[in-house]
Amino acid sequence: MRPILPDTLFPVGRTIRLLRAEIEAATGSRFGAPGLRGRAVVWRDGPAARLLRLAGRPPLVVAPGPLLSPYDSAETGFSSLILTLAGEPVGGRETPGLHHFDPWTRAPIDRAACAERVAWLRARFSENARRVVYVGISRWKRPALDAFAVGPKGTPIHTMTVATAVAAAKRHDGQVLAWATRAPEALEAACAEAGLPLARVEDGFLRSVGLGASLQPGASIVVDDRGIYYDPRRESRLSRILAEAEFSDALVTRAKSLRETIVARRLSKYNVGLTVAAGAWPADRRIVLVPGQVEDDASVRYGSPNVRSNRALLQAARARNRDAFLLYKPHPDVEAGFRPGAIPEAEALGLADRIVSGLSIVDLLDRVHHVETMTSLAGFEALIRGLSVATHGRPFYAGWGLTEDLAPGADRGRTLALDELVAGALILYPRYLDPVAMKPCGPEQLLDRLSAARAAAPPSALALGRLAGFGMRARYRLLNPIVRALRARRGVASGDKPVTQKPGQG
Repeated sequence: MRPILPDTLFPVGRTIRLLRAEIEAATGSRFGAPGLRGRAVVWRDGPAARLLRLAGRPPLVVAPGPLLSPYDSAETGFSSLILTLAGEPVGGRETPGLHHFDPWTRAPIDRAACAERVAWLRARFSENARRVVYVGISRWKRPALDAFAVGPKGTPIHTMTVATAVAAAKRHDGQVLAWATRAPEALEAACAEAGLPLARVEDGFLRSVGLGASLQPGASIVVDDRGIYYDPRRESRLSRILAEAEFSDALVTRAKSLRETIVARRLSKYNVGLTVAAGAWPADRRIVLVPGQVEDDASVRYGSPNVRSNRALLQAARARNRDAFLLYKPHPDVEAGFRPGAIPEAEALGLADRIVSGLSIVDLLDRVHHVETMTSLAGFEALIRGLSVATHGRPFYAGWGLTEDLAPGADRGRTLALDELVAGALILYPRYLDPVAMKPCGPEQLLDRLSAARAAAPPSALALGRLAGFGMRARYRLLNPIVRALRARRGVASGDKPVTQKPGQG
């Protein structure tokens, strides 16, 4: 006869408190304060368990189960646990005492589903076969990036200079990963001379609820061993995928489902902004959205050869859409005062019919007919919502037959269907992290987390409070010049530098 637990359990030790969700789900009991009618719960059969048995209060003993991922811990959750009371198994769907859980949500699942998910996580762990040596990663980004990079050879090593990065990678037979916009100029040559693999890291296209400029960690990254997606001067891993991949029916079907879910849940890269007022714009005119950008962003400097400022973009958009109702949306980082690219209001309204500051990009895309952009991701977000898009630069999504390409050299020599573009950009290229479980995940799992986080956040223009906004503006105006000077001493330049072109690239 299996033991029956009381309604109330009380934890003994930190590990049990961290595993509360799994234990409550497995037993049907709830944690509370110690009491005469409660049952103590302990981690493993150690001294605490022995003392409780001597006192006539045998505890519920919890131990790791046999099916675990490399990312499992008390903090991140266990994929399986064994529960016993006085040596007898407690619960268990298929095997007495053995409980399986979803590695991300901690909800009970059957063994087959658990085994499939654990195998997927083990594969992600094994992909980091060489020790990762990061260079140029800000401290606030490190916890998330470390979860992406841990592997069989250990946790990643953080460095800030070329010499220390190369020395660490040689010592550990590692690979060097650099934040793309903070990679020291000499790093590529130094890694090539030392025979070390080098890749660049940047945020992915489904990132967070909140801005990166406000130090909100990202839940997706791209790791590019060729170039980086926003710089068309050299071939990136994404451009290679889009140019050469064989998109299977199963992959395209998955991409279609992912795209439809993003649209249905009204998700975007940052998931910030206020709701657009209904009926605010004329119903009898074509509505065109012009998304502003950060003017010193590498995607503008390198990827938009003719139109290179928000003012020039507005002028070009008005010239091409003389009778349209033109909306200008400042970039959130510019709007917050963090980055350059602001246009005086009177000047902007001389070209645009309305400035739509602080409004949700998703709400705007629901109400416009067309988007004119340099290289903004808003163009990609418009494409997946079925809108027409004109690109004055060469973003990753241009040149595949899906956009009106106005910049020279945009043609890729291949036509893609929309869901093939989505498959490359949102499935094959990025890596995703569950920001709650702190384990790698697929894009579908991240959509669930972003939906939940956005629902829990109060509506705001930037997902950033007034005090935090003041602090961030002070940081960007006062501290960043000092930081840039220190980076320059390490060889990290902020200007437009030439890129060595490899044979056959461009």
